Amino acid sequence: MSWATIPVFIGLFGFIVLIHEGGHFFWARRFGVTVHEFAIGLGPVLVQNKRKDVLYSLRAIPLGGFCKIAGTELALEGKSAEPPPGVKLFSDLSLGRKLLVVLGGPLSNLLCALLTFILIAAVLGLPTELQSDRAVVGFIEPNSPAFESGLKVGDEIVALNGQPISRWGQLSGLIHQATNQKLRFTVNRKGTLLVREITPVFDATMEVARIGIYPAYTVKRLPWPEAIRYGVTITGRQVVAIPLSIVQMLTGRVKPQFIGPLGMVGVIDQALKSGLYLFFTMLASFNLFMGIFNLLPIPLPLLDGGWVVIYLLEGMRRKEFKPEQKAVAQLIGVVVLMAFYLTVIYSDFASIIRRLIPKS
Repeated sequence: MSWATIPVFIGLFGFIVLIHEGGHFFWARRFGVTVHEFAIGLGPVLVQNKRKDVLYSLRAIPLGGFCKIAGTELALEGKSAEPPPGVKLFSDLSLGRKLLVVLGGPLSNLLCALLTFILIAAVLGLPTELQSDRAVVGFIEPNSPAFESGLKVGDEIVALNGQPISRWGQLSGLIHQATNQKLRFTVNRKGTLLVREITPVFDATMEVARIGIYPAYTVKRLPWPEAIRYGVTITGRQVVAIPLSIVQMLTGRVKPQFIGPLGMVGVIDQALKSGLYLFFTMLASFNLFMGIFNLLPIPLPLLDGGWVVIYLLEGMRRKEFKPEQKAVAQLIGVVVLMAFYLTVIYSDFASIIRRLIPKS
């Protein structure tokens, strides 16, 4: 991996956060609600500028951001100060407008993903055929069995369990039928033959066994009407597939495949080496995941879907929850999400260690 990938990762993640928080910001301002600060990043302030009563800031830790909207603060001791004159609170909005402000973030990510998929199809082109009939690896998923075995982009798989492999279709057909069966891959890496043992895992969304590799393709651009249909179709499919995959991982039906910052850096590094199609597909996929994950209807206030649940419950009971009740919910959310993030980061490290010490 090149160190130059890290600034690209920071810029890319910052862009996704900008799209997300920008959605909240747009609808809050559209309804006249006071916004105190719009920040990209977390932690200490690096640069800030105040314009039209909004403080715009860039912070030191490039792993998040926030839009500080008046009336969304929670008082941990159940006390809330009176707002200064001229400040319009989020809490004064109708239920419908509250939901638009909250949903503005994830819906902006989904819209960005949709537009990116359309532009990919119309401007960059979609994979149409293999660059070569040979079983040459063009991309490897992070945290996948192939990644952890030490396979690299450019490796050619020449045999599987001693059976010669001459075509990619032959290789993929054998892998797809080998769920949880240890396979012995003979790999040609720049003239040197290596052996790797890899166990495919079942992919419930594709209903086949996989090890996480893709071939190298040539691409072809689509006319705009077809590109729009492609963008709408693939976005719609992913909106269904991603929540399904999350549920299957949480219920233990499939191996957890979330990637953290290290995994994202690895994906970006491969994408930059593989061409613009893969890079922008990755950008669209990250936006999709950001939008859908934040829409999960889990009553944790750090997720936009959690706030939607809370506001809908308040609408049904026609009474707001007390500030201290929301504060407790937020603290629970912080603990749960921190545990999730630590698990993802641990998974990243463990996967990289297994890759550095492959079994042969």
